[in-house]
Amino acid sequence: MKKWYNFLSTINLILIYSFGISTIKSFGLRNTNESLLIYFIKEKSKTSNEIISEEDYMKSLMFKEIYSIFNIGSPKQNIKFYYEMNEIASSISQEFYFPKRSTTLKLIENKKNSNISQELFIFDENKKLDDFIFYLKGKFDSNKQKNFNSLGLGYIKNDSKFSFISNVHKKGYIYKKVFSFLFGDDAFSDNRAYDGQILIGSYPHDISPYFNELDLNFISLKDEEKWIIEFDSVKYNDQELKDKSAKLDVNLNIMIGPEQFRKKLISSLFYEFIENGKYQEHSFISDKDGQTYLFYTFDNNIRLKNIPNLSFFSKALNETFKINIATLFRKFKEKYYFNVLFSKTPKNIWVFGQQFFNTYNFVFDLDEGKIGYYKIIIKYSGMFITLLCIILSAALFGFCYLRAYLQVSKEKNQNQNRQMYYPIRKEYMNQQKEVNKEIKNEKDDKPKKE
Repeated sequence: MKKWYNFLSTINLILIYSFGISTIKSFGLRNTNESLLIYFIKEKSKTSNEIISEEDYMKSLMFKEIYSIFNIGSPKQNIKFYYEMNEIASSISQEFYFPKRSTTLKLIENKKNSNISQELFIFDENKKLDDFIFYLKGKFDSNKQKNFNSLGLGYIKNDSKFSFISNVHKKGYIYKKVFSFLFGDDAFSDNRAYDGQILIGSYPHDISPYFNELDLNFISLKDEEKWIIEFDSVKYNDQELKDKSAKLDVNLNIMIGPEQFRKKLISSLFYEFIENGKYQEHSFISDKDGQTYLFYTFDNNIRLKNIPNLSFFSKALNETFKINIATLFRKFKEKYYFNVLFSKTPKNIWVFGQQFFNTYNFVFDLDEGKIGYYKIIIKYSGMFITLLCIILSAALFGFCYLRAYLQVSKEKNQNQNRQMYYPIRKEYMNQQKEVNKEIKNEKDDKPKKE
């Protein structure tokens, strides 16, 4: 049964990948060999109907990792790979991959906890990497946590044999060493079986007319490997915060905040709930990085008042990124969970996840070590303006017509009312009295019958 499932998954992936390439053609890509468009899926959560503790719920909520499925080795093994933005090297776990079954696996270097290996990586029948370099790990790491398969998308100034995108570029499958994640309406095609796409090798504006190169601004990285934005200003409730670095992590489902922000919340937004005993502090150890994180829950009957603002300004990106604090509260099992985590070992960095990617469009350039951002600008085309004028004119005409119709109806009703209730003129009444008097006199003059 498992073999049939793997076979069907492989066929499905090939069909979807082919569909992705054809979609690029329809948008006018110069050459289909210049980029790869790969579908990804978000890891599904299974906690909605389960009775679990607050710690287990937040632990399951922390990451909603995205992955794609590829074939590895010969004979092929169907492998699920997660995308790791802030790691350079890729890795494969022996929990999901069987080295002894592959005839193309090569051991390059022995390490204590993992081996540097080389394997055949298959996109489709026409695109393959013969020298995919990765760390071959055991089923579990030194902390007894399960290892997973990953594709490293971290930045390094000089080409590295571990860089997945650099190796794809050397093979000639992509034009530039850039990538971007396309969620929701920004995806180049709509397929309900998948949650989005990763575009590797081209900028989105090279393919889609809905991305404008003139709206694209860049900020350079200060350090290698991590995709970190250094903001010029960070404000909470119009108060300046000192922590201005934010790491982008596409797999993070919520946010991670610095220690100063946690203290600000406790002394302001959370203060009333703490005083009233409607607040609880919890902690858990992450299965992924082994760190301990703090988080907060609140009673079901709390009411938020005077919700503060949280904003991040970047001069280079020409944007103020705003986060609505109210959207950071999530209700589950008659409790509110604040969807910002804090490291128990105080940190001075923010980490933004999928909520940030769903709102703002970024592109990551490994050639020049910079992050690009497509500024959100509401634009109105000539056709839109013309249509808007027609609609407004029609509405104005309809209003004037309705007003005139109501006025005519009103006057008509008034005329009817005048005919029904207007008093008889006095001269007509006096004339009628004279006539009635003459008739009476004539009757009086007639002789009476005996």
